[in-house]
Amino acid sequence: MEKRIENQSTSPAREDLVAAARELVRAATRLASLYGPKDDILGRDLENFKNEALLFQSEIAVWFPVVPSPSAASPDEAATLRSARHDARNRLNHLFGILQLIRLGKPPVTLLHLSSAAVRWLEKCLSALIAMAPLPDEPQAETLAPSHSPDRAAPEAGSAGHLLIADDDAGNRSILGRLLEPHGFRLAYAENGVEVIRQMAEQDFDAVLLDIEMPEMDGFEVLSRLRESGQLRNTPVIVVTGLQEEQDAVRCIENGAEDFLSRPIRPALLMARLNASLEKKRLREKVFEQHFTRELARELARNPDPMKMQARQAEVSVLFCDIRGFSAVSERLGPSQTIDWLSGVMGEFSSLVIDHGGVLVDYTGDELLAMWGAPNEQPNHAELACRAALEILRSLPDLNKMWEPLIDAETEVGIGINSGEALVGNVGTHRKFKYGPLGTAVNLASRVQGATKFLKTSLLITGETAAKVRGIFATRRLCQVRVQNILAPVHLHELENPGTPGDWDHLSSRYEIALDLFEKGDLDGARRDILAFLEEVPSDEPGKKLLTRIEEALHPEAPSFDPIWTLPGK
Repeated sequence: MEKRIENQSTSPAREDLVAAARELVRAATRLASLYGPKDDILGRDLENFKNEALLFQSEIAVWFPVVPSPSAASPDEAATLRSARHDARNRLNHLFGILQLIRLGKPPVTLLHLSSAAVRWLEKCLSALIAMAPLPDEPQAETLAPSHSPDRAAPEAGSAGHLLIADDDAGNRSILGRLLEPHGFRLAYAENGVEVIRQMAEQDFDAVLLDIEMPEMDGFEVLSRLRESGQLRNTPVIVVTGLQEEQDAVRCIENGAEDFLSRPIRPALLMARLNASLEKKRLREKVFEQHFTRELARELARNPDPMKMQARQAEVSVLFCDIRGFSAVSERLGPSQTIDWLSGVMGEFSSLVIDHGGVLVDYTGDELLAMWGAPNEQPNHAELACRAALEILRSLPDLNKMWEPLIDAETEVGIGINSGEALVGNVGTHRKFKYGPLGTAVNLASRVQGATKFLKTSLLITGETAAKVRGIFATRRLCQVRVQNILAPVHLHELENPGTPGDWDHLSSRYEIALDLFEKGDLDGARRDILAFLEEVPSDEPGKKLLTRIEEALHPEAPSFDPIWTLPGK
């Protein structure tokens, strides 16, 4: 059935539009004449407003000529009328935008009062234009935001997000830029659809404001391309256009647009829709921020790379950190205060992991699990893990000052680190995301953390990790051990802890000489050297443990000598 369109050239709505435009020009001319300076921002805006009003008035005859036309419009005539309405709304958008900027700029009271008349005539122009082809839910009048807002510090540039404004009309781009920059947005611009696709391939944007009628590639095609590439899942697109037909809005939403706004722009409504879209995006980022650095969380929320998320083999460093004496403290404190203490301590440790580029995998009671080396490659993953561990140890004095009065004990930890191949990926479910590692490398890191209890030291790393940080950190080899459920012996090393007294290199060398003699079966020589070592550092717990093992091996009823220590538990 052929669509019937009212003859707009002689309709009452056109007569109302012509009359309102005439009064608008009078109001704009009076505003410009009452303000003396022409070279400051306000003066230029007032002059621009007057010129745009004159242009709008003159173009009405072009958009809606006074010529007879049949009541049944041909497809070409319908397209012409559609284009005319789009252009008229675009011009009104310029006028509303300029007047909004004038009123927000705190003009003299006289100008502010007179601008109210211009607002009224702009609203009448918009009402007349809408009456030519109203949408069911479109308001009949435009309400500008309050002319004055409380003084407040300007947001930091880019703090609100990075936006791409796509519009072939320079005036529209300028108005949007001037409205959005004061809110802290960093802006980029595109004049056609091809530029939109190119820029989105090269940069990350938090949202896109997209016009529909653009050269080279229109907004509908842009939406289709972005939908095919998957970018619309993570970068919201708000269509801001002079088109007003319901089918245009439906087509945009069906193609993946987040929202659809017809011009002229209502600044308050635009900001509300934009903030709502960005808030949805930030909620997605928060899911990733539970595990990753903020930068990586934003990257994954914007451009989730399936190759990074799917299960794969990767070389990683895994860290387990356990709070010592948790059961005794929790029994003494009770549930509420225990949770306060645990949350405070684990919150600090978690921040240190994230600050050093780690993935916060999980909490298990009083234990934290973290990983480096995935999903992004980190060639220095072992170094980053060790730095995070050392920072955790450095944080303990301040944590003790905060929590010791409550828990009546010092907060102590045991940390184990191992480097090796692991299966990494989303180890959670469709209900709960959890990115992390699986495999022997993880189990070994857990066992190494457990070994800190038997060696009575705070931080142990495996030989694999020690080899990767040689020359970066001072270490000493403490022993070889067999751990539960892992057949191959493991070399355990200790990193130089913060605040270690004495000459670490000298003392480490003396300990390792005694250890080498022990492992070669020279028990008398090992005993002699470890006793000499303990004379210098009598409080060294690994030294005491080595002396105990030597003396047990020297006992006449000792079983056959084995330099590898089988740990008595996990």
